[in-house]
Amino acid sequence: MGLYIGIAIVSCALAFGSEKTKSTVSGSRGKAASRLFMALLYLVLFVPAALRQATGNDYLRYVSFFHLASVDAYVPTEPGFNALAKLVYHLAGYENYLLLFAIYAGATIALFLLAIHLLSDSFAFSFFLFMAFGLYFQCYNTVRYYLALSMALVALYFFLQREYLPFLALVLSAALFHKSVLVVLVLYPLCRIPWKMGQRIVFTGLGAVFFATRSFWLKLAVKLYPSYEGSAILAAGGSITWSGILRCAACLILLFLCLRISGHRADDLAGPHRFYANAAFLSLWIYVFASFIPELSRICYYLTATQIFLVPKTLELVPKEEKNLKTGLTFLVIAAAVLYFAAFLLRADDPTVRILPYSSFLFSDLPAYTPPDQ
Repeated sequence: MGLYIGIAIVSCALAFGSEKTKSTVSGSRGKAASRLFMALLYLVLFVPAALRQATGNDYLRYVSFFHLASVDAYVPTEPGFNALAKLVYHLAGYENYLLLFAIYAGATIALFLLAIHLLSDSFAFSFFLFMAFGLYFQCYNTVRYYLALSMALVALYFFLQREYLPFLALVLSAALFHKSVLVVLVLYPLCRIPWKMGQRIVFTGLGAVFFATRSFWLKLAVKLYPSYEGSAILAAGGSITWSGILRCAACLILLFLCLRISGHRADDLAGPHRFYANAAFLSLWIYVFASFIPELSRICYYLTATQIFLVPKTLELVPKEEKNLKTGLTFLVIAAAVLYFAAFLLRADDPTVRILPYSSFLFSDLPAYTPPDQ
């Protein structure tokens, strides 16, 4: 746990240093210093991710997937994932799963940092929330999913700019690694719609209908994910994700407060801010009314990940005349985020997460793995 806290503190300090240097030091020196901070930030995130071994609830399962994909055996993963495993193992001359995990870590971290740079009004603040919400550390699990998520966030930049060709290219490329990313083709346009209060009420009512017809939607989920059929995941059913509900609700409450302080209404929001606000509302809707769907976070994270951009943008609604109030709200947000991070770390050794204890191939060997069906 101490390692993860250290990574969070050092990386946030480097992110702040990059932003501060860029804004205070003019000319080429400022740009060079900012790039140095960013390079160090990338290394702080990449090195522990690349050196890990058997850290993550599905690490050994992915080692098995890599092997099966490399020998053209059946594996319930996407063609991009399979092709990359086969290519890396062929070039390495042996089953170098450590290199594959490092490639996924390097690409995912780079894409997340790029997305934060492109989409955030405050790189340092959004990066702090990225770390506090556990997004970085969760990259240690389900590596192909988080690669797809990072690509979806970069694609969001092009979607908001109405550059649809690069948006589609990125989403379809991400689908080669995790097909769940295709939901953004529906979710992103929904979040762009200028919802009125009456429409939100109707949509909330439809949520009750959706929940009442959950048997149909579960059958559809099995068709989309055949590996669910007969699995323990499907047998266990979905469950209410209280942390997700609380986070979405907190973001919407903050938005409501800042709108009241500024004298604006939700209908006045436009562009990216409206998108992020709608994403928070829609993700709350999914958490409440679609809680029966197994592994619901795979859908919601495409929406909740944008909260790292929503919060800084929302605080900017507070007028300059209310400087003390804005400072107080910012402090409360930071305190809440730190508490959220602490709660995340306290359950990081849970079998469903299992990013603690941290283990590296520098100090330990890979434990034996028995596939679930044996």
